[in-house]
Parts: sequence; structure tokens; C-alpha cells
Amino acid sequence: MITLGAEVATAGARLITRRDQWNALVLGLPRPDFRQSWQWGALRASRGWTVLRVAVGADDACAAAAQVLGRRLPGLGTVLYAPRGPLVAAGEAGRGALPVLLRRLQAETGAIVLRASPGLAVEDADALASLEAGGFTRLPDLWSLWNTPRNVMRLDLTGSEPDLLGRMARKRRQHVSTGGRKGVRVEVVTSLAALRTFHEMHRLHGRREGYPVPPWPVLEALHREFAVDDDLAIVQGFVGGDLAAMLIGVRFGPVAHTLYAAGSAAARRAPVGDLLHWELMRWARAAGCRELDLGSSCTDMPPSASHPNYGIYRFKSELGGRLTLCAAYHEHVFARLRYRVARRLELGALRIGYDALHRLIGGDPVAQATPPRPAP
Repeated sequence: MITLGAEVATAGARLITRRDQWNALVLGLPRPDFRQSWQWGALRASRGWTVLRVAVGADDACAAAAQVLGRRLPGLGTVLYAPRGPLVAAGEAGRGALPVLLRRLQAETGAIVLRASPGLAVEDADALASLEAGGFTRLPDLWSLWNTPRNVMRLDLTGSEPDLLGRMARKRRQHVSTGGRKGVRVEVVTSLAALRTFHEMHRLHGRREGYPVPPWPVLEALHREFAVDDDLAIVQGFVGGDLAAMLIGVRFGPVAHTLYAAGSAAARRAPVGDLLHWELMRWARAAGCRELDLGSSCTDMPPSASHPNYGIYRFKSELGGRLTLCAAYHEHVFARLRYRVARRLELGALRIGYDALHRLIGGDPVAQATPPRPAP
């Protein structure tokens, strides 16, 4: 855990301690993300992370903000992480605010480094230039064992429902239109009991497919933080009256996100996955969301048909998702000697991860460079 220092006189930078105030600041900045929401920070705090929320500028003219998660590495110090942050206003105001934000974080935590995984696309040159002018340097890593994936599938929710269907592959449109006749029924629920059912299904699914699933306390915290504002969707899919598959999603501001999915053997008998995602799209649109983040493509870059996870990418693209490569991971180093040790440890762990990936999928793991089931 981080031991917070005394209040410092860092002009313009302040800690935010109210949920409504923080969320309003985040939603007022470019590219807000649910991983910068108060709710996500509270969820991570329940798992042992220390959370700081720092903003620069007045509430009605916020120039930069970052929700930062902290962990203490024994013998080295605190490592900070801003998932899909920092959020920075356009222009000189944003660039000038970043050094102020960084000084406040250093004063509060004494950290050795701040890692950022911006939600910006690599094409957002101006925004990336602001990050680097503000004190960050980019990393060469295409993927990470502990940071949000860079290769994500984003689905445009604007337009009418026929517009959304028109952006799908023909097969997916047919599944949506004929699923009912094939005995598929879907519904959105929000109860904790339904989430418990999902957890059991997910656990069995993960055991069959060979990937880890989040423990129950993570889902319990997810429900506690997001369901209270009706921002959590538990989509249930039935085939012939039997529960066959489930999909978990959240929404925050203009973007909804898929988090977890699981299915039983009954899901193979009908196109239940297509209807689960269609219902999640409709749920997101009902709250005014303009985009659905479908998570990682789970493939190499660019995707190749020979990759064992290509079917995941193809399914998401046939739903209408488009692959976006997010900006490189960025860092600001506060303590260089200790950082070098921590970075060497991370690169060693990455090498182990590459080797494990090589054994799992074959080929060149560095070129393929995406773990098969990245965490959200």
C-alpha cells in the first residue's frame, strides 16, 4: 500500500474525493473511459490497489486528470498505473497541465514510475505529442502482462438499428433476425444472483478452454459499483428454455464495454452469441452510448488467418467492430535507478510470457505479440 504524504502546495493540482465530481471531470475531457471512472477505481481498491484521482484546473475548465492505481514493489517502491489515462484537454492548456499533475503524484506517493496506457489511437498525433511534451516517453512494447491491451475492436453505435445491422456481416444479420425462430431468447438483468450464475458458468468455461477467470470478489465489486446506476448489463441467452450463454457489459458516458462472456455446450446449437451482443448494443444505445468497445482482437497485428485466435477477431469484425491500435504505453520515471531494476524484472516476466505463448500457439510469439485471453 502507498503511504500518502502530507498535502503539498502544487498550484493547480488537486485530489478529488467525490464520485460525482470526479466522473463529471472525466466525462468533460477527450476520450473518457470507464477505467478512469470512480467506479473502476473503487473496484480496483477492493483488490488492494491504492487509488489517487488528480485533476489540474477548475471543474469547469479541467486541463488534465488521471485516476492512478498504485502498488508497492517490495524493496523498490511504488509503481503507478493510469489505465486509459491520463485524460488531457486539447492544446497548450493540456500540455502545460501534465507536468503539474506529475509533480503532484510524485509528492503524494514518492513513486518510482507512472505507466500510462492511453485510449488514443496511434493516428492521434497531436494528442500523443501533448503527452510527450508533458513529460512522458513511449515504450516499444506491443503488449503487456499487466496493462490494458492496445489492439482493441470498437463498434460504432450511431445511426438507426437498421444502420447497425447493415454494418454487420450478412451471416450475423441473419442470426439476429432468425434467432427467435431457432429457439433463442435473450434478456438483460442486473441482479447479484444472476452474476453469481455467470461466475459459475465462467469458471467452468475457463476450465474447459484453459484460461483464468476473475474470482467472485471482483464480480461482486463490479456489481456494487456499476449496478447502482444501472450501468451494468448481465445479458442471458437461452436456447430452448435452457440458459446457454451470458455476456457482461458496462457503460460509462458515451462508450459501453464488453467485459466477460461464457457459454455452455447448449450455446453451440444456436447463434446465441450474436443475439447476446445485439442485445448489449441495444442496451448501450438506450443510454446514449455512441460506441461499444468489444475488447482486444486477441490476435497479432495485423491479424492473420493462421493465428489460433483469428476466430475471435473475425466474430467481432463481423458484428461491425473495427480494429484500432491504441497508442503506445507511455511512462514518466521519477526514480531512475530503481526503475531500471523494476523494468528489468518486467522484461523478464514478458520473456516468460512470450515463451508460454510460443508453447501454446506456436510460431514467433514476439511477432504475434498478443496473449490469448487478455484481461480487460
